Amino acid sequence: MRYATLIKQVFIVAKSKWILQLMKGKLFSFASFEVVSNIQKTAPKIDLILDVGANSGQFTKVATNLYPNAQIETFEPLPDLYAKINKQFEANKKITTHNVALGNEMGSIKFNKNKYGHISSILDISAENKHYPKEKNDLDQIEVAIKTLDSYAFLSDKSNSISLLKLDVQGYELEVLKGGENTIKDLDYIVIEANLEELYVGQPSFTEINAYLNSKNFEVDGMLDFNLGNNNKYIEIDILYKNKHKNN
Repeated sequence: MRYATLIKQVFIVAKSKWILQLMKGKLFSFASFEVVSNIQKTAPKIDLILDVGANSGQFTKVATNLYPNAQIETFEPLPDLYAKINKQFEANKKITTHNVALGNEMGSIKFNKNKYGHISSILDISAENKHYPKEKNDLDQIEVAIKTLDSYAFLSDKSNSISLLKLDVQGYELEVLKGGENTIKDLDYIVIEANLEELYVGQPSFTEINAYLNSKNFEVDGMLDFNLGNNNKYIEIDILYKNKHKNN
């Protein structure tokens, strides 16, 4: 998996402007820079970004550089990662951080904390997952706050703004979407990390998520990035969806 990741990083550097940013003293995550810079090709202007599953703030860090005028709302349920991003962005008044998980309910929920924060999830790791097996990843279960996207009112006074929802919640994407039905109908773009095989117990398939988004008038605009697992197998892809009613 490390070899596959190295191949991917070399590929990204070769074809992106990441190295130019590095020369300017700006160090960004390879994957996040690839995703956001590819979004910018379709959406050169974005006013509001909802970063759900912020992890260590990689996506937001790139987004605030490429979209300096955007308001960004970040959501991260893990206390240690939230403390990190809250400190990182506290001086930027355009960024608001939220220590909460998003889903289709309000209250609290059990959350599987992994030693690798980016694969932590409300869902349990599947026994079929050979790419980061459960028994090797020191899972702890903690309780975190959970809310619905519709419990916020980010778009209530932004009818003319261009908005984007980025979802990276390790198999829980459909629940977040269901808890945000009133919000997503007014969004311009959605970025979702889709799993191509069963990585978590009870996760929806890509076909299910795609059908749900199609039913809400979103269509695929293109693939932004990919993650490789064992044997150089594609296991996750980042996809950009656009709202057909707002992008005609």
